[in-house]
Amino acid sequence: MAPASHIVLIADDDRLVRESLGDAFDGFGWDVRTATCGGEAIHVLERGHLDLLVSDIDMPDMTGFQLLSWTREHPPNLPVVLMSARADEALGRTALAEGAVTLLSKPVGVARMKTVINSLFH
Repeated sequence: MAPASHIVLIADDDRLVRESLGDAFDGFGWDVRTATCGGEAIHVLERGHLDLLVSDIDMPDMTGFQLLSWTREHPPNLPVVLMSARADEALGRTALAEGAVTLLSKPVGVARMKTVINSLFH
């Protein structure tokens, strides 16, 4: 479990994904922020410290790759986990090459997300 001081931003245009992942992170003891699109995510990122960004690749205003690129150009350089319903090996290689921690296939299981955050923060 992560200490309560950890903050995650979940960026996804699907409300159910935001809510289910938010509930999971809340259960892990994390403080949760959400965004419905890339632009909203950037607004949240600009407003304060975050420890992790979890982003869908396919959002209406920008891709998760574009959001990932934005995080690399603006400090702090936080870890980014990308998600996609169309995740495959090639997309996963691209995500890693672009600097993501990993690419998770949607729907993302709670146990898989816990494994990822434990590898990053423990």
